[in-house]
Amino acid sequence: MKTHARVVIIGGGSLGVNLMYHLCEEGWSDVLLIEKGELTSGSTWHAAGLCPNFNGNHTLSKIHEYTIKLYDEILPKKTGLESSFHKTGSLRVGYTETEEQWFRNVISKSNHIGCSMYFVSKKEASIINPLMNFDNARCILYTPNDGHVDPTTVVTQLAQLAKKDGAEISTFNRVTDINVLSTGEYEVVTESGNVVAQHVVNAAGCFSPQVAEMVNSYVPLVNLQHQYLITENHPEIEKLSKELPVTRDSIAASYIRQEGNGLLIGPYETRGSKPWAINGLDWSFDRELFEGDLGRLMPWLERCMDIVPLFKEVGISTVINGLITHTPDDNLLVGPVKDLRNFWNLCGASIGIAQGGIGKYLAQWMVHDQTDLNMASLDSRRFDRWADQKYCITRAIESYERMYAMAVPNENRPHGRPIRVSALHTLLAQKGAVHVVNTGFEKPAWFATSEVREETQTWGHSEAHEIVANECKAVEEFCGITDISGTAKFRITGKDAYSFIDNLSCNKLPSQDDRIGLTLFHAKNGGIMAEQTISRINKNEFILMGAISSQVKDYQWLEWHSDEYDVTIEDLTEEWGGVLLTGPNSRKILSQCTTEDLSNDSFPWLSCRTIKIDSAEIFAMRVSYAGELGWELHMPSWQLISIYESLMDIGSDLGLKDFGGQAFNSMRMEKMYRAYGNEFTEEISALEAGMGRFLDLERNFIGSDNIRKRQSNGLVIQLAYLVFDDHLPAECFGNEAVFHNGELSGIITGGAYGHRVGHSIAFAYLKPEHCKHGTELTVEASIGTRKCHVSVNAAYDIDNTKLRI
Repeated sequence: MKTHARVVIIGGGSLGVNLMYHLCEEGWSDVLLIEKGELTSGSTWHAAGLCPNFNGNHTLSKIHEYTIKLYDEILPKKTGLESSFHKTGSLRVGYTETEEQWFRNVISKSNHIGCSMYFVSKKEASIINPLMNFDNARCILYTPNDGHVDPTTVVTQLAQLAKKDGAEISTFNRVTDINVLSTGEYEVVTESGNVVAQHVVNAAGCFSPQVAEMVNSYVPLVNLQHQYLITENHPEIEKLSKELPVTRDSIAASYIRQEGNGLLIGPYETRGSKPWAINGLDWSFDRELFEGDLGRLMPWLERCMDIVPLFKEVGISTVINGLITHTPDDNLLVGPVKDLRNFWNLCGASIGIAQGGIGKYLAQWMVHDQTDLNMASLDSRRFDRWADQKYCITRAIESYERMYAMAVPNENRPHGRPIRVSALHTLLAQKGAVHVVNTGFEKPAWFATSEVREETQTWGHSEAHEIVANECKAVEEFCGITDISGTAKFRITGKDAYSFIDNLSCNKLPSQDDRIGLTLFHAKNGGIMAEQTISRINKNEFILMGAISSQVKDYQWLEWHSDEYDVTIEDLTEEWGGVLLTGPNSRKILSQCTTEDLSNDSFPWLSCRTIKIDSAEIFAMRVSYAGELGWELHMPSWQLISIYESLMDIGSDLGLKDFGGQAFNSMRMEKMYRAYGNEFTEEISALEAGMGRFLDLERNFIGSDNIRKRQSNGLVIQLAYLVFDDHLPAECFGNEAVFHNGELSGIITGGAYGHRVGHSIAFAYLKPEHCKHGTELTVEASIGTRKCHVSVNAAYDIDNTKLRI
């Protein structure tokens, strides 16, 4: 085994081998993959090999689409061998109106991926799968390019190609420790010797939490047992001229496909799922299976017998019961590891064969510091140690047991909650706040009333729609208050603070003390890495605020680029809480709580300072994401309840009312305000996002060269603001397809109903020629086709008059 390598990959399953192959494709062939057993000996070898295109996550959909292409087209071309991919197509069966709406949403998203996906009738479905009973189905979705593959075959072929390009593989060789060297490299200690590497990738599957512990890191995943069975042959299957499609049934919570001349059936039991080895696996565990436990599966197997009658007529030849990893949100854990440089995660796949193509995008990330995709939903830094073992187990069970449950945008499940809360959480819950979760943090979404205590799960407008309208009305006419504690907050101090942030920021920094600016941070290849509101206290002290979902990532980005600067970076996220007080009466209310002069001359828009409310010192910022006169008030969390109660006591006679995140989102959309994770993502720059007035290209900053090149070459996509001309009671939620005269133009990033303006709004990335004011478009939404047009102006308060009063 070599003693030095540019990259060491720990784990020889589907993900690790895919990464090795794709690193070689990117020109990095000095790669050593270390596997404690033989290749595929963890979960890969016993996987059912399903490769579906049906997916609600746009990033994963792109990965699945590429993976199928890799297995069915690229590998045969490179190896000269026939494709081992079984392109059987797949059927997805639903039984309710809400499922049908969900299917429509996924079909809309699939337009942008490029895979074929459409509804078929019961008669058509019976031709595609003649052995299944569709009598009770309401909707059936057909994806002709889906299928399945033998995992060992494709992994072996990828490994052989990578070895031809210079990569090396060391099997039956366990990694026993990893030492971080003073050079920034890693000494990987194995049973066969040590190797020093510039980069290390944890692709150890079920063992990845234990590998992470070697470098004092943390991987939040849990192993669960998953069973599938293979039946004996049936003469009716032998007679088929074409292989049966993979069929997934929501009531049976199972996948069913042909295996030889029998069936392969895999239920995801919706109760009684079984976590295993929650405190870690024995290192000797290798190519092992558990005894079958069909009793646990019987309710779902009986349903399978109802929909596939011949299943009753055959015996069971094999039961496979093996470990599969599940993360708290059931998405992969990919990318840089917190507190380390050049140490990467590639683990947590519950359907790792279909997601093998993630190796392409992690290879891009490692080689070029950026990928072609928005990786936020897979970035392992979305979790931190707040996602403790109890939380991970609870959420992993939830993910497993709801594998085939329908998705709805207002779904609000209780598993593992609450775990990160504001100081106001209990108080607001007592007042009727319905909280939702973002990165573990509880945020109020809307406030229940005596008439409406809960909402029906739906893709349309729910019972909360009118409540949110009233919350917006209170903000517009009087004043509203909302908890904004769930915001990432950093303090930068030191003699180089200004030059440090200036090197990161695409916008000029505030030139005066006590002023606020909005900026974006970019990677060297031009992708947006962070959105930050920057408050300049003085030249040596700044307060930065950004999205809670990227707290760890943003801190690490600051840390990675601070080496040459004399600065101190403090994470204030858990220490500080805050509220937004906003609306025309906000000045009247706040003036009764402080002696500070809050007049427009003394405390103008986009200014900040520390003021005293009651006896507490509060960092006040005159900004409002809701687009009304207002102040963000930030303070130590232990002061939050007292200050909130003072404001509510004084404001009650002036119409002060609580409002939640749904109203907040509606109002920010009306103001044409972008949001990180929606309009700002890592594969686009400030140019595409229409942030030209926040972009100063007369100076250099990280990514400026690439942005100038994009500007010179011309844009391929551009952000547009859409105003809807119909009144269908359903909104856009992100990734729906947008059409111009029947031609696919782009993709929705997010939408909402604008209660102050009386119509729906959305943002979308479109072809530039379709971004002109008044251009008519259509959007395929969950309950039908919607009509809209492009507007170059905000729907509400175009001139920012209300913010400046």
